[in-house]
Amino acid sequence: MATYRYIIRETTMFIRPLVVGHKLKSEVKELGKAPIVIDQKPLTIIEQSCHFYNTTYTARKETTRIIADICHKPPIVIKPETSTYFFPSHSDRVAECYWFNLSLIKTYGKGKFNDSRIEFDDASVEIFPVSHHIINTQYLHTLKLEYCLRTKSLKNDKLSSEVDYRKSSMSIYEVLAMYALLESQV
Repeated sequence: MATYRYIIRETTMFIRPLVVGHKLKSEVKELGKAPIVIDQKPLTIIEQSCHFYNTTYTARKETTRIIADICHKPPIVIKPETSTYFFPSHSDRVAECYWFNLSLIKTYGKGKFNDSRIEFDDASVEIFPVSHHIINTQYLHTLKLEYCLRTKSLKNDKLSSEVDYRKSSMSIYEVLAMYALLESQV
């Protein structure tokens, strides 16, 4: 059992709460690796990872509220540079809260007993005691957050770049290709 501090990265698939004795710990699964048990609560891992990437968990939640208008069980972006988005299964105040990496979920569906079956990118399949409805709603909320942040970033890039109207926006090859198309149609 690992007792070190764990920082979420792009390959972290999920964080599962584990009760060992009377202590809440975390089982962390990374892409293509065996699960490891961390002697920390899932929320502590999320908070430490946010601090490692120079922000706070509260700031990430507030960003989600402002950008995507999601207030309850908000998904968060852990590392924007690599599009690492995590979503919770329950409120972060609940000990049974699982955390999932949006980009590593291949498919998900209903389980047999009001639970969910999730297939990850490494072809591993896990059953979680969370209803399909909750997983689906949280997955869609995370997609909304990802879309809102991506489009806002693209808009800011377009607005901040200056346009030089004296220069052509096309390369010489694009211009020659256009002339070749026009010539073949004549």
